[in-house]
Amino acid sequence: MERICSIIEAEAQRILPILYASNTIKWWLIMSKTIVKAFRFSFKPSKTQSVKLNDTLYLCQQLYNASLQERIDAYKINRISINCQAQQNQLPDIKTTNPEYKNIHSQVLQNVLKRVDLAFQAFFQRIKRKEKAGFPRFRSLNSYDSFTFPQSGFALTGNKLTLSTIGTVKLKLSRQIIGKVKTLTIKQECGKWFVIFTIETAVEPLPKTDKSVGIDAGIANFLTLSDGTIIENPRFAETLQKSLRVAQRSVSRKKKGGNNRKKAVLKLRKIHQKIKNCRADFQHKAARYLVNNYDVICIEKLKVSNMLKNHCLGRVISDVSWSSFFQVLSNKAVEAGRELIKVTPNFTSQTCSNCGYCEKANRKTQADFVCLKCHFSINADENAAINILGLGKNLLGSKWNNSSCLPKESLTITASV
Repeated sequence: MERICSIIEAEAQRILPILYASNTIKWWLIMSKTIVKAFRFSFKPSKTQSVKLNDTLYLCQQLYNASLQERIDAYKINRISINCQAQQNQLPDIKTTNPEYKNIHSQVLQNVLKRVDLAFQAFFQRIKRKEKAGFPRFRSLNSYDSFTFPQSGFALTGNKLTLSTIGTVKLKLSRQIIGKVKTLTIKQECGKWFVIFTIETAVEPLPKTDKSVGIDAGIANFLTLSDGTIIENPRFAETLQKSLRVAQRSVSRKKKGGNNRKKAVLKLRKIHQKIKNCRADFQHKAARYLVNNYDVICIEKLKVSNMLKNHCLGRVISDVSWSSFFQVLSNKAVEAGRELIKVTPNFTSQTCSNCGYCEKANRKTQADFVCLKCHFSINADENAAINILGLGKNLLGSKWNNSSCLPKESLTITASV
């Protein structure tokens, strides 16, 4: 069955336009795929369990750093590379010399060594791509905040989760877990504990809407759609900028290593965490709106890392966080069986969507577009979104309904700060 799927998918890449003309083949391919999702829930451990969780994090962090140091020393002294399997084979000896590691599940320790191996793999891949290498670094207790049960060592019964060597905790299940549990990760954030289930489940396509849309990402407005819908930019970091500055000044005044500084740092981290949570909530709601309402979604292929080098707009672009939003949108599109098309945005803001005339002077201001040839007038971002939709259709190679003829609306997505 897997071989048949791989053959059909390879053929689909060769004859993409023909494939998409056949809804039967397209939907069969979607139904044959599975996706991996993450379910995250909070829990409140007892005092005894909290001590065990913190001890596990500490010992895992120590093992991570020791493993990294061993690899560095082995190469510097003997010019040899140690792989993950060789380090995992040392775990029985480590437990003999350090009895405290006997209180941690064996697969949790194996996963720590696997993380070191993945860090080196990513390092060598960046070198191969001629990017900034970024050699694997030693982890502090603040940066090492999670441990993972890859296959076993946990059991979920209702809302009660039993963890090996730690005990049973009660989860705050906000939604039903659907699918096969692959891994479980325990994570600490700002003094709170969370459990993250990695689930493998089948793709469940949403009903077809027979509509397509182009999206222009911006700063003044978060998204402008080709049908005139505008999703406003919530500007979470700007809204909480005053609180951030007060908390940052408080940290800078405290003596390093003191308890007051630790409290001030925790307060600052909570503000950053709030911004992160609000932004994630907003992005998921925006992506869900797009996936529910459109079969084909055309977006820009932006190089955000280069755009962040702009000293004037870098902070604003970071607050908008296009990269993470497009990743969320991509994940939801795959889950719902939608098509996400990425197009090169070159000249989309200068080209008239009515007659195709391209001229820099067409864009009078940041918001106004007036074609010098046909005098077509429209919002500049909406014009770019229509052009992006057209490019996406050309890439897809099939005719879809032009949703730009739909009535305009302004969409407000609420995400409390």
